[in-house]
This record gives sequence, structure tokens and C-alpha cells, in this order.
Amino acid sequence: MPKITFFRRILDPKWGVLTLLSLALMACATLSNYERPRVYLTHLQFQEASMLAQTFLLRLRIDNPNDSALPINGINVELILNGHSLAQGLSNQSLSVPRFGSAEVEVQATTTLISLLQQIFSLQGREKLSYEIAGRLHLDRSLGFGRYDFPFQEQGVLDLDRIQKGGTRLNTVPGGR
Repeated sequence: MPKITFFRRILDPKWGVLTLLSLALMACATLSNYERPRVYLTHLQFQEASMLAQTFLLRLRIDNPNDSALPINGINVELILNGHSLAQGLSNQSLSVPRFGSAEVEVQATTTLISLLQQIFSLQGREKLSYEIAGRLHLDRSLGFGRYDFPFQEQGVLDLDRIQKGGTRLNTVPGGR
């Protein structure tokens, strides 16, 4: 008989609400235990150009400092050069970053001709170029109720003399959030 009483209490409106609130709090507690992953720009390559838009390929490395895999189902990123927004990109690629591990993902980012021309003119006479990537890693909803995502930001400096025509591998010192 004790089992039947337990189920009746859960199904009772008063106890049912309490049960749902408890489950929601447990889900939030699980998510709050996640340490923020770190995201780095590892490769930047110009892909294609049309009269009004240009496309870059950004390769991002995601480091997971957590004791469990990090299920990511989307990324949005902005590439900022010399303090000015150059390109924005989205990816709906799902990936799982292993526990205490890393994974790479490629994101296509698009810019307008005007933004690109402004950046080109600002490069005149410069040997180094500061960059920043900022965005959000969107986690799989199965981790809990509702949406949960991690913001990220990383900064670095590119040596323009070392950039080759087909793209550049970036060896940046981790310093982003």
C-alpha cells in the first residue's frame, strides 16, 4: 500500500506542482555545475566573394574542462577586427565535446562589401591585426528545461607578414573567456 500512496501524492495537484518544481531545480543545479568551455579561433580562411557579400571559414576549437561530455547543437559567432565587427556566422552542427577534451567545428561567416572595404583601408601600414571572436555555444535541451547556452569571447593578434594567401593557422595564447 505505501507505493499507491506515493503515486497518489505525486498525482495530487498540490504535490504534483512541488514535484515539478523540485525536478526543475535539480535540472538547473546540474547545469550550474558546468564550468564554462573555452573557445579559440584556430583557422581563418577567405572562401568566396560576390559583389555584395564575402564568406570566411572560421575553425573554432572548443575545450571542455568538465567531467562530462558537453552536447552542443548550435553556435553563433562574430569576428571583430581592430575593434570593428567584420563578419557573423551561424552553425547548427551538433557535436559532443568529450569530457576534459576538445573538438573542432567549422563555421561560415559572412560580411558585406562595405565592412570588408573598411577593414582593408584600416590595415594600411599595419603589421599586426587584433581580432576578437565572440558568440554563444547553444547546448542540447536534453540537459534540462528550456534553453541553456554559454557565451564566449577570445582575443588575439595576427601578424600580417605571416598570413599566407590560402588562410592562416592561428597560434594564439589562450586568454579569452
